Amino acid sequence: MTVRVGLSGTGKSLLAALAGRLADPDRGEILLDGVPLRDLSHDELRRAVGHAFERPALLGTTIEDTIALGLASPTPARVREAARTAHADDFVRRLPRGYDTPRADAPHSGGEAQRLGLARAFAHDGRLLILDDALSSLDTVTESRFTDALLSHGSGGTRILIAHRAATAARADAVAWLEGGRVRAVGTHAELWEDAGYRAVFGDGEPA
Repeated sequence: MTVRVGLSGTGKSLLAALAGRLADPDRGEILLDGVPLRDLSHDELRRAVGHAFERPALLGTTIEDTIALGLASPTPARVREAARTAHADDFVRRLPRGYDTPRADAPHSGGEAQRLGLARAFAHDGRLLILDDALSSLDTVTESRFTDALLSHGSGGTRILIAHRAATAARADAVAWLEGGRVRAVGTHAELWEDAGYRAVFGDGEPA
């Protein structure tokens, strides 16, 4: 798992967009397993790359449709496994009709909406999963549990996570520290913590 950290406005979301070809770079190219993203068809790209966002667009007729969106052959078992991984299963089952509850009639908080977006990304389970500030509405306990699931779930593809908490960055294989629209350094959280500028990103808190 790779984590991107930096103060607001340093380009974290832009970097996430470039990684999944929601935007194209002005120069150079971005490779996925050695293949330029521009060479992949739209269908190939969407099969390979999954996204979860801070404010996910929740589409579909029912909650089950919402999680299964974009899957070629969704099954109830896959949808429920993804929801459990994203810690969404409990609150979905409390809805009036569970997974069959109409999406438009399902009340949910910001954190619950994010968990549905995360469940959709887990159900996709592509070679690259990009989480663009997708944990911002989760409490610290839920974020920790979700990170556990993120590290253990799926086929071992690459995970790119934009994080704001030192505890999450500390669990990544690599941290890319962005500053002023550029990657200032890449390393482990412990290595980067030696730099006062990096510590300032987290408010000079504990190294975790």
